[in-house]
Amino acid sequence: MARLGLQQGLRQRQDMVLAPRMLQAIEVLALARADLDGWLAEQAEGNEALLVEDAGPPERDHGPSRSRAAAQRATDDHHALLEAQPGRTRSLDDLVEEQLATREVERDVAEWVRFLVGCLDDGGLLAATDDELLELAESAGVPFAGARAGCTLLARAIAELQQLEPQGIGARTSVEALLLQLDPTDPDYALLCRLLEEFLVELARNRRPAVAATLGLELDELERLLDVLGQLETRPAAHLTGAAAPVVIPDVVALPEDDGTITVELSRGALPRVRIDPTAEDLLREKAIDSEARAYLREKVEKARWVTGAVEMRGATLLRVAESALTRQRRFMAEGQAGLRPLSMTEVAEELGLAVSTISRTVAGKSVQTPWGIVPLRRFFQTAASGSDGPGNGSGEGAATDAARERVRRLVEGEDPSAPLSDDAIASALADEGLRVARRTVAKYRGELGIPTSYRRRRHA
Repeated sequence: MARLGLQQGLRQRQDMVLAPRMLQAIEVLALARADLDGWLAEQAEGNEALLVEDAGPPERDHGPSRSRAAAQRATDDHHALLEAQPGRTRSLDDLVEEQLATREVERDVAEWVRFLVGCLDDGGLLAATDDELLELAESAGVPFAGARAGCTLLARAIAELQQLEPQGIGARTSVEALLLQLDPTDPDYALLCRLLEEFLVELARNRRPAVAATLGLELDELERLLDVLGQLETRPAAHLTGAAAPVVIPDVVALPEDDGTITVELSRGALPRVRIDPTAEDLLREKAIDSEARAYLREKVEKARWVTGAVEMRGATLLRVAESALTRQRRFMAEGQAGLRPLSMTEVAEELGLAVSTISRTVAGKSVQTPWGIVPLRRFFQTAASGSDGPGNGSGEGAATDAARERVRRLVEGEDPSAPLSDDAIASALADEGLRVARRTVAKYRGELGIPTSYRRRRHA
């Protein structure tokens, strides 16, 4: 007979419940600089007890591990970086307007030229058909757009536009843009035109001996002509953005010291200065204010403390993670990309006693100023190159993916142009350096670097 009974036991279960403050700190940690600025502006707008100010020189002591001289050097380097940022570039509209003011152009034709500038693509090409342009012109109210004279004005305006700087704007195709940049008085003008109009397919297939034979040229003479074409622009207006180039503010500055150590500092300007309004704190200590006002003010001050704490934690965590990663990637500081070694977020997480997810949030959208330029912090976390099971350059460390890709680039740069290295030959050369990479992996890296096959890289003697 089955017996039914009740059993009582004790089972312990551990759940992690994230408090609102912790959730907020995690969100702030993952924010990139631009997003952090926006988030802080929103917080300050809704909280009169919170002050958010432009970043200034750090007020804290740098500690014994980071010298003041290094900190000053980091600040000076950052100022130099900002001063080197390019200013506003003149727009194509501005450039065309300046030229129209100095040329004798009929008023109606000038209006059509201004209209055409607005129809150009980002490279300065006029890809729309004449019918499409006439329809657009009529909608825009360009003079005589709907009349028979509109066709004549369109043709004259295109001809006028194609005479303006930068040379090549207003072309209907990239080949026409190249043709417009040629000098008709050049003795080689006819040959250059033939190369562009008749032989682009053969040249793309690296059939230079056949092209030279057809034109009755020596190979070195053909190479000279191709060098001339190589200086032309297929998108002649691509550099005229009309906007200020974005200013890149690194989150961290890393500097190599003479003794081989690396100094890592939060960049001046990497974090806004966030603090509690002292007036709000003073009012909170006043005994004269009523309980309702005190409760309101206490809530605002408490929320301001949440924000300041989250920003401070973000900066401290970012510095710790950057120091750990850069210390492990010290060869990068001396060699650049080729010096990167495989590094997982798990390694740094275990060293710092943090969760891997915390490391991932910390590096997301952050950048480091190094002797090799500003690079994403995430780049220092590299997987091993495919098939890399040996030491790299005798270091006893495998090569990271970016480092292996950089070695492929350097091998191709140093090859004999008349006998370029095949993918198998590159794989063999890497193996001689202690890095075993499959041929298909070499082909993958070559493609990522935009390097053509050995057949197309071959320079004919």
